[in-house]
Amino acid sequence: ELSNENMLRVILGHATDEEVNTLVWKCLGYRRAEGAEEWRADDCFPKWRERFPAPPDLVGVTRQYSKDIDGPVLKANQALVRTVPMEHKQSIKTHLRPIGFNGFKMAELTPNKTRRAQCANWMLYYRENLWGVPLEELKRRKELERNVEAENLNLRMEGKAIKQAIAGVSPKDSTNIDAWVA
Repeated sequence: ELSNENMLRVILGHATDEEVNTLVWKCLGYRRAEGAEEWRADDCFPKWRERFPAPPDLVGVTRQYSKDIDGPVLKANQALVRTVPMEHKQSIKTHLRPIGFNGFKMAELTPNKTRRAQCANWMLYYRENLWGVPLEELKRRKELERNVEAENLNLRMEGKAIKQAIAGVSPKDSTNIDAWVA
């Protein structure tokens, strides 16, 4: 479901808005009981579950962009985008250019296309950095990041050079999990 080809389907509009939302919801941890209509948030990232107990529309299924209708969609999409660390903001370019996607021209962009691309970028980030990683491991990584940040603050206050990376942790392990865990 998270293949580069499927992400290209999402971006090009070959997947329905409902399919895009459903795929992102599954990645976020929402689950539907067998035969049930409602989605459960039990398996969602804790901070996301707190903010969105029910899965939000992330692409604008109604395609009505008035503030009262589209406001919650925009806020949910922005919340999703904020969870992607800066070093992963160009995942579409990295993963989809090799299979022929060269982006959109500005004149071609609509709110729906932009949000689809943002959802695809988030899913690529999820696939490469979060998929299959237990929540406890994400918390451990975040604690390591906090420790290095605290050490760097102390070093800066002493006028010394700061550390560039956490020893023993690959760049793939560096995640913006602040948005996910406590």
